[in-house]
Amino acid sequence: MLSRRQILLGAAASSGALAGCASAPEPRRTDSRTYCMSTLRTKRTVCTPEPVPSATAEADAKRFEATPGVLTVYVVRSAWVDAVRPLTVSVDGDSQIGTLPRSLIRLRLPPGTHQLAFEWNERIHRFAVNGEAGELRIVELAGSSVPLDRSYHWSDADPAGARLRARTTRLIADAQWSNYAPQ
Repeated sequence: MLSRRQILLGAAASSGALAGCASAPEPRRTDSRTYCMSTLRTKRTVCTPEPVPSATAEADAKRFEATPGVLTVYVVRSAWVDAVRPLTVSVDGDSQIGTLPRSLIRLRLPPGTHQLAFEWNERIHRFAVNGEAGELRIVELAGSSVPLDRSYHWSDADPAGARLRARTTRLIADAQWSNYAPQ
């Protein structure tokens, strides 16, 4: 029979090993102003296709204030399940924005209903976001961290938690639609 000390040492050793496997890759900011991530396991670096907004725009976005006259939507991708595989978010079937783990998008849209979508493993995942002028919505690209079930889905179940998780992300897009009619 194992002693209490052997059990505790075994548990500590295995939790330390798991923590090493589960640590998130560190985001990297390059001089080209794109947002990049590198994984320790694959040693592969992936960057956003477009330059990211300034640090001033990021600080403004992370105050999470609604913009008068428009619907403000934040898309948070805090999961780091697959740093080597970007997700491209589209708004109303248009305007595609490539995301990486630990990234944030701020969208300022006309009031009404809008369709957000992304493709994952040959399947389109859609989410309808609805709001009035001056309202704010937060949605997440929530990821599974189960090794054999790497998947993403839309979630708006925890806006307060999403706001907290967004604080550790990088603003990668700050988009405002003018004269835009939702489909």
